[in-house]
Amino acid sequence: MNESRFYAADWLGVEWSNWGTLDPGGDHLSTFSTDEGLYRVRHPARPGLEYIGETGRSLRGRVRALAHGAFAEEMPYRDPHTAAPCLWAVQQEEAEKLEVSVTTPTLAEDKQSRKAFEDALIAVYRREMGESPTANFGRIIDGYRQSTYRSGEERGGPLEPGQTESNTEDGVGPLDWSQSNDMFSEDWMGLLWSSPRPLADADTSIPTDDGLYRIWREGEAPPLEYIGQSSNLKSRLYRHRRNRHDALLFSYSELGEHDAQHKREEVETELIGVHWLEVGESPQDQF
Repeated sequence: MNESRFYAADWLGVEWSNWGTLDPGGDHLSTFSTDEGLYRVRHPARPGLEYIGETGRSLRGRVRALAHGAFAEEMPYRDPHTAAPCLWAVQQEEAEKLEVSVTTPTLAEDKQSRKAFEDALIAVYRREMGESPTANFGRIIDGYRQSTYRSGEERGGPLEPGQTESNTEDGVGPLDWSQSNDMFSEDWMGLLWSSPRPLADADTSIPTDDGLYRIWREGEAPPLEYIGQSSNLKSRLYRHRRNRHDALLFSYSELGEHDAQHKREEVETELIGVHWLEVGESPQDQF
């Protein structure tokens, strides 16, 4: 196996556990802490990571929930763990077993820091691999149909001939990190951002297309107040205008090719992750 940095015991400056089987019948999961934490999943026969996740509850309990779904006899529902159907499908394709490694850094005790660090892990992974981990953002591998949540009462599984599944659609690649440190620039992360305007001035000139937006209070740290995505920029920014201080500034970037929610979530996550990497914390009102 290629020992890439995202497999390392000190990836992104925190101490990760040894890799061990995700199989709930093994002993590895019982060694995990019941504190808050983060985890990563890989498969020995496949390059990269299959999933990066976090939990504010018991790390052992959360990973066990994922493991029971991934090794179930039939594809599980998307709850209690949304990544379980995809990992179940991966396990069906390969004889070797999925593996997991966890970390419980001090920052994991704080919800905002923990979630921002998860986004930083995903952002760095996307930069290195050119894509997101397999099971993040509700995706599933080719040849399989995604399960619904339990309330929908539809389990997924292998596709029948002629069937298609929208959740196998490719995501989008990483952004341009050459401008990662200038969060106020009009080309931050290689995107074309509109000129800053007071949130009070959000009006009908804002496009109704899908895109990203950033909100901040000039002169305050951390640099940004919030990073978001929407299928309708005008509608979403109108909502922020109603619910936030009108002295805040905003800027947006249209994303014509990001025509699916998982694509917008990929780049939103990457921006939040870059924010954490640059200033050591999330946008002020994120999560």
